[in-house]
Amino acid sequence: MDLGVAGRRLLLGLATLALLGVGCEVLVDGKLGSVPCSDEGAIGPPACPEGAFCRDGTCIDMLPTERALGAPCTDHEDCGALDFCLDPALFDGEGPRVCARACCTSSDCDPVLDAVCWIPDGGGSGLCRVGRDVGRPEVGTRLSGATCAAPGDCRSGICDEGACVDTCCSDTSCATSGAACRFTTDLVSAGSAWACQPVGQGEGRYFDECAGNADCASGLCVYVGGTRRCTIPCCSSDMCPAAPGDVMQNVGCAEITVGEGSTVRACARPLPEHSFAAVGVPCATDDACRSGMCVKHPEQTQRFCSDVCCSEASCGDVSSFGCRPHSTGPSWALRCEPK
Repeated sequence: MDLGVAGRRLLLGLATLALLGVGCEVLVDGKLGSVPCSDEGAIGPPACPEGAFCRDGTCIDMLPTERALGAPCTDHEDCGALDFCLDPALFDGEGPRVCARACCTSSDCDPVLDAVCWIPDGGGSGLCRVGRDVGRPEVGTRLSGATCAAPGDCRSGICDEGACVDTCCSDTSCATSGAACRFTTDLVSAGSAWACQPVGQGEGRYFDECAGNADCASGLCVYVGGTRRCTIPCCSSDMCPAAPGDVMQNVGCAEITVGEGSTVRACARPLPEHSFAAVGVPCATDDACRSGMCVKHPEQTQRFCSDVCCSEASCGDVSSFGCRPHSTGPSWALRCEPK
């Protein structure tokens, strides 16, 4: 009788466990039961059978959706189609390279329910990381704005003053709770970040002049072209409306340094009207691009238009460009890079 690939893997896993003296529960319908392991993140014997990796002391089936986040990797191709291989050392972290994903909220990390949308201490972009690897060992199911008694109640693993709090990229991320995507410090990150919060007292709208953060509905007032103006969060430059009124011009999404060296992304890069080339289009100057970012990849000779991003969707042709970490001085922003 031909057992097929799944059957042969099953027998190999059982044989390996028997040889190593590792106990396990019954395997049902070809799925892995509760198999103890101790070598966190390891794939295959002696920690786990082929096709599984060790998480929280138990071997987990390496299905495509589960492998995408938290599984060890050596390069981007080891991870899911929407994911990439992240080196924690980029953020002064420890441990092996793991599969990660760009995110706006922790729900973007589904179906891996113990993964949360994490903002590095220096600010920048959201990254799906397994909660226990970034100081959030308990993760629940309640979304931003829901009542909570402990961090483990919340999908983000963060409970603040009796309410779940999560990261965001725009007001759309907060729509279900009736909140707004507002600038915060020391809430969802050790530094500055955008998070779903109740609408504030500030009345200043996009590009209104302001004296301080409290004047703005978004909670962020920054210098734009020499004048302090209220601005809004963004994932990519296409999310930034043209500057209104007497300052009408294109606006790009930029990494803005705020606080003690941390950064957030906001619509704050004035651009000429002729800046319209999309991600991937060859360019010679920054002004040619909708993002104001004309860059060159180390392995290529031709410069191309790039942009900051929150997902693959911000990068045009997903078969050619992906949303990947890239150094931008004090932070590691996600930027559209060739695959």
